[in-house]
Amino acid sequence: MQSASRLVANLFEESGKQLRIEAAKLAADSAVRKATIANDPRSRAAAQTALAGYSKAIPQLLGIDLRDKAGRQLVWADGKTPLTAAFLKTRPTLSAPPKLTTISPISASDTVLFYFVQTPVIASPGDTSGFLTIYRQISAAQGAKVVAALIGSDAALLIGNADGKVWTDMTEIVTGPPAPDKAGASIYTSANGVRRIGTQVAIKSLDWLLWIGIPTSVVVAPATRFLRDMAIVALLLVIVGGVAALLISRQITGPLKEMTVAAEGMSSGDYSRRVTTGRQDELGVLAQSFNSMAQQVDESTHKLENRVQERTRDLETALNELREAQESLVRREKLAMLGQLAGGVGHELRNPLGVMTNAIYYLLMVLKEAPVDVKEYLGIIRTQIALSEKIIGDLLDFARVKQPQLETVAVEKIVREQLERVGDLNGVKLVEDYAVALPPVSVDRIQIGQVVLNLVTNALQSMEGDGHGKGTLKMRVTRGANGYVRLEVSDTGIGMTQAQLDKMFEPLFTTKARGIGLGLAVSRSLVQANGGEISAVSEQGKGSTVSIDLPAAKGEAA
Repeated sequence: MQSASRLVANLFEESGKQLRIEAAKLAADSAVRKATIANDPRSRAAAQTALAGYSKAIPQLLGIDLRDKAGRQLVWADGKTPLTAAFLKTRPTLSAPPKLTTISPISASDTVLFYFVQTPVIASPGDTSGFLTIYRQISAAQGAKVVAALIGSDAALLIGNADGKVWTDMTEIVTGPPAPDKAGASIYTSANGVRRIGTQVAIKSLDWLLWIGIPTSVVVAPATRFLRDMAIVALLLVIVGGVAALLISRQITGPLKEMTVAAEGMSSGDYSRRVTTGRQDELGVLAQSFNSMAQQVDESTHKLENRVQERTRDLETALNELREAQESLVRREKLAMLGQLAGGVGHELRNPLGVMTNAIYYLLMVLKEAPVDVKEYLGIIRTQIALSEKIIGDLLDFARVKQPQLETVAVEKIVREQLERVGDLNGVKLVEDYAVALPPVSVDRIQIGQVVLNLVTNALQSMEGDGHGKGTLKMRVTRGANGYVRLEVSDTGIGMTQAQLDKMFEPLFTTKARGIGLGLAVSRSLVQANGGEISAVSEQGKGSTVSIDLPAAKGEAA
């Protein structure tokens, strides 16, 4: 649930940043700015047209309010949602013009859940001529159900304000958990009496909280059922055992003592014990039957032991096959759902990120004389955009691996190209070891280059987490077995446990604070698609080594 909360919160983080950008862009529109300055019928009509075109394109938009710096309304543009009319009757009173673009807490007006984005309209640097307020409806119950389905059928997703006083399930206001003192798991009881356990994550760009949890009854249900069943079995055993002991005790007599001793010997595994008696009554017949039974038991035991061993081996084999089939089915279902989500989210987010990248490039071009802190923040934005594009690229690459375009190339050349892309190693020592007279490989240079870049990036991040940020990155290329060329990427970072090493190539598994755990899964898919193999060894506290075996090609390297 913590991983799911962070992943969903990241999506909301990006959405909040995009809302601020869109609001500032709309406030910078020439028609909107002119209306706040001139405030005549012609300028207001032009602003009305510009705002109406934007409001009709957003399904969940309640309306857009344009006011001058004194707070007088200039233009109102209705949204596309049918709840706009109800919202207008009870919409909140606006305050003074904001200095920066802000996003309000979640509010409720009658039956409408909403929030608004406010941004100043700048006539000229240092001169605020008005402000723009964009009201948006919160209505994404279907999206909440999809996210909950990824976690579990009983999962609940709530969005609330940072103070923990207002919570919504994205359809109505509900009772939610209080704001936590620190990050981690929390337990609360909802209005309908359901006790839930979950995790909260702060959405900083919106100043909201995200909470995902499941009922505690679901968590303890298996243990409760087990205890109930064991209690019933224990009670039955006590009753049956007591009745049987009572009946047997009434029938035990002295002449049966020898038979009892012989039976105890057989129970301990001594099947050679026999009963000696000269009685001709029922007990004598019983003794003869006992001896005959002991002989048969002795013979049958050996046969049974052999059969049990055979059946045990067969059962263990069947259980292993069933476990592997079950794990394979669960993995396929998760990967199918992840692929569907990756394709949709990747395509929807890549275009806005491209626009943001172009905007940063333009700002750096036109603001050559800008202060150092402005350039620093623009650099931070560009770095975060690159990180987002990498995550989206991993999602799309994991959803569908393209057919490799094979070419003959030297592994050394691929490695050097990716090291140039990495740039400054931040104090990490680089050691390169290339064997002499290595043959080239037949691979897709771009795909294998992406794999090498992922491994180098992971190695550098691992050494960042070792406490002092220093270490050695070693790139070693040798001739492998069976016509392969082996590339080894080694680091002296924090290393991994055996449990982490067993899961490192699984989708969505990560030991890093950032990322969604698809880099190594995509790398394995790309290496296998190029006819190679990837493996890893690691020792906690001493570092890790990832090896890639690539098929050698005949001919000269490109």
